[in-house]
Amino acid sequence: MTEKNEKVTEEKETQATEKKEVAQKEAKKKESTALTTATAFEEDAGGGLENITAEDLTIPRLKILQALNPEVNKRDGKYVEGAAAGDIMNTVTKELYTENDGCVVIPVAYKRMFLEWTPRESGGGLVKQHVDPNILNQTTKDKKGADILENGNYIQTSATHYGLVVDGESFQQVMIPMAGTQLKKSRTWNSVMASIKVKSTTGKVFTPPSYSHKYKLTTVPESNDLGQWFGWSIELMGVLTEEDMFLYQEAKQFAGNISFENSFGKPEEEAPF
Repeated sequence: MTEKNEKVTEEKETQATEKKEVAQKEAKKKESTALTTATAFEEDAGGGLENITAEDLTIPRLKILQALNPEVNKRDGKYVEGAAAGDIMNTVTKELYTENDGCVVIPVAYKRMFLEWTPRESGGGLVKQHVDPNILNQTTKDKKGADILENGNYIQTSATHYGLVVDGESFQQVMIPMAGTQLKKSRTWNSVMASIKVKSTTGKVFTPPSYSHKYKLTTVPESNDLGQWFGWSIELMGVLTEEDMFLYQEAKQFAGNISFENSFGKPEEEAPF
């Protein structure tokens, strides 16, 4: 190797070393900035939210988008960019979870309610939320199988699951309403949660809290004589690990805040399939 070639090689090696050092410095600078920002956020945790109570909040719903929903219609003012039938949508953030990828949920609570609605041909709208299932004894079935009250309103049985939708180390509180054909999915999910058994260190067998496990929620195409739509598919993923204990504590706290008196948001009318 000539002296000239050796010099060129040395220059290249020097440049490579300098680039590497610059990259390392930039990485350390970004890491330091991130840590400083996180520290500042932690020191001011809850700032600006002091006067917000549960009555001022609406928990986002996870909603399955159907073919006729405005969110999938590009010509509708409510269209959500990239939305398609079968996607799961967060009704507050408008975040989308695709039909096949779905989302991870830690369930924390469950409520069954009986929603009284004004018929759509009469203007529609929620009249009242009933907790007592005996309200169904005051109804009769119409040709479509709907439960109709004497005043002409109808009762919709709604099963609502509350949980944390998890994405890595971030999470958000959500509610997942199920009605019509999806009530069967709700019952199956409840059965899975109730059937899980764990043995303690003393040998005692017990049912762990629902928020000890996480589930994968996706959607599947379904149909009957009334039409076609997308429904829920719920799969048990497994138990929370030691690394997930912060999620467990958040879920436990969320569960303690759920009550029949506070539904955290107005129910949404579901398709009667």
